[in-house]
Amino acid sequence: MKMKTLIILAMLFNLLNCGKDRDDKLNFLQQDFNGNQLRLDGYYYTEMENSEGIIYSRYAFYKNGIVRDLGSTKNLNQVNFLNGNYKFDWGLFIIENEHIKFERWYSNSTGPYLAYVRAGKILNDTTFHITETYRLLNEEKTEFRLIDEIYHFKQFSPKPDSTNNFIK
Repeated sequence: MKMKTLIILAMLFNLLNCGKDRDDKLNFLQQDFNGNQLRLDGYYYTEMENSEGIIYSRYAFYKNGIVRDLGSTKNLNQVNFLNGNYKFDWGLFIIENEHIKFERWYSNSTGPYLAYVRAGKILNDTTFHITETYRLLNEEKTEFRLIDEIYHFKQFSPKPDSTNNFIK
């Protein structure tokens, strides 16, 4: 009887943990950002509308190439950012000339975390325009969608750091 219980427990443990290995891997390679196309002494936000009204979605970009989702809030000046303990808070960004791309994980209620890219054009060091989103699977764009998001810079200090357990 004890052996059957141990086998059932082992099977349940394996079943519960099998999704962790199925999370998308990020396609971007981490690389330092040494340019001046964007300011890094704060965060970038965009206005979005949902059933509760206007909310602000915010991202912080770091010199080490990491991007962090700082969460969404109704009040732009609210500073109690997410604690960064979730995989979907993190990603990587690339800036090439006036183009910006960032890839990060998104939570998925039906299974593993999926990695999506948001891409667009930098308008100046405090504003960029995201125009598309897609997944990269086998180096091919899939699930491509056109979007229209303008991000504005807000200086903020002290900005939460980029230390996390998901990007090494």
